[in-house]
Amino acid sequence: MRIAGVEMMREIDRIAVEEIGIPAPVLMENAALACIRNLDLTKGYFVVVCGRGNNGGDGFAIARHLYCMDKEVDVFYISEGSDYKTETRTNFRILKRLGVPMIPLSSETMWSFREALKDADVVIDSLVGTGVAKPLRDFLRQVIQEININSKYVLSVDVPSGMNADNGETMGQVIDADMTVTFQCMKRGFLNYDAMSKLGRVIVENIGIPGPVEAKAEKGEFLTDHALARSLVPLRDKTGFKSNYGKVLVVAGSSGFTGAALICTEAAISTGSGLVTLCSREEVFQSLVLRLKEAMSIHPDDLEDGTGRADVVVFGPGLGAGDVTFDMLLRVIKSMQENGGRSKTLLLDADGLNVLKDRTEILTHLDFNVILTPHVGEMSRLCGLSSEVIQKNRIDTARSFAQEHKCIVVLKGYNTVITDGKTAYVNPTGSSAMAQGGMGDALAGIIGSLCGQGLEPLEAAILGTYLHGYIGDELAGENYIVKASEIIEAIPGCMKRLQDSKR
Repeated sequence: MRIAGVEMMREIDRIAVEEIGIPAPVLMENAALACIRNLDLTKGYFVVVCGRGNNGGDGFAIARHLYCMDKEVDVFYISEGSDYKTETRTNFRILKRLGVPMIPLSSETMWSFREALKDADVVIDSLVGTGVAKPLRDFLRQVIQEININSKYVLSVDVPSGMNADNGETMGQVIDADMTVTFQCMKRGFLNYDAMSKLGRVIVENIGIPGPVEAKAEKGEFLTDHALARSLVPLRDKTGFKSNYGKVLVVAGSSGFTGAALICTEAAISTGSGLVTLCSREEVFQSLVLRLKEAMSIHPDDLEDGTGRADVVVFGPGLGAGDVTFDMLLRVIKSMQENGGRSKTLLLDADGLNVLKDRTEILTHLDFNVILTPHVGEMSRLCGLSSEVIQKNRIDTARSFAQEHKCIVVLKGYNTVITDGKTAYVNPTGSSAMAQGGMGDALAGIIGSLCGQGLEPLEAAILGTYLHGYIGDELAGENYIVKASEIIEAIPGCMKRLQDSKR
């Protein structure tokens, strides 16, 4: 699914109407029907609040359909329509001719508006659409405030009125929606953490604009969906053997952080790697000797040998952020440069990222694939921006860093961003039920394993983050919290279901 800002949506609409020839009234009618599909039609009384633009026209069309269903409908509107576009004016006039109750909003009608809001089962917000880019005038802010205070349930059409669709910021006042039905693409601003509490449940509805039209206007930003994840699951050949499914070297763990090494290694095994080797310190192996039954092990003295034989190196979980770790990283990089170049992948997580602070220039000179999996704090140390700035600009920050450093960035968090600098994918799976130690270690092992099984690094990162969160969501349906070990245990079954649905 594509992610769009205001400019992209305007271009999609323009191509659909002017180049393809889809009449604008048809798109408005389809938008109205999409909203009707998402209303609880067992309810009896609806209040529709309409503005001047096409968003208001959608509201007028919704009101007409509700009236035709014998629902009680009151329409409150901002303007008589001298500045309405043709299709909005047409729907306004139809309602007038049908005799649907229509009340212009003003200071004189504010009392009746307030009482209608209190009585309504559902309020439909079609005041201001995607075009708002500056603070709303005082009267609109008052109207929105009245809706927020007095409504039982609000459905917003395309975007909650008062929200900037590009960045999710509030333009003075914003509707607090229970559901947002948006059209064609996920809006970029909806991914802003501060905006999410205002959206309610988000439904993306197709209103009849073909995919190739969207593709002509796209900006290279997508929301990962189940169909994409399923398409990326590697099929296992009936005659395959362990060497066909990748050799993964996990460089992880130190005294007090043995769990990171265990979790990352077991995640790689459970995701389907043919051969997984853990490189760690002696004290780590003493703690894990009875746990690591399916993995091999090597001592750091043999790091170059292990790196040379591996297809993928996952470096960093629990290693410690000192000079010893940085020296190990340099050894890995040198060995990978000398043993295969582009055919190999290096995934850096946790302390593998921390030791790159003020040293990220070394990434731009590598001739093999590199994946970075930072959380926001680690990203802050890598790029020198504050966590607050990064959180407000997650896609742009990740894309810019990936492009500059010629790597793939997996910026973790709710709505994880995966990008190679050219395209960006936002992962919709996962929740705070997964906020447990070891989750990042598991994700690193999953992505590393998928790389070893032949997926391109970007594909592995897309599927790995989706799979990680999807399993977490399934487990969170019955559990208050989800542990990394539970994710690992569920990986084989989930991948089998995805594989079977793909055949």
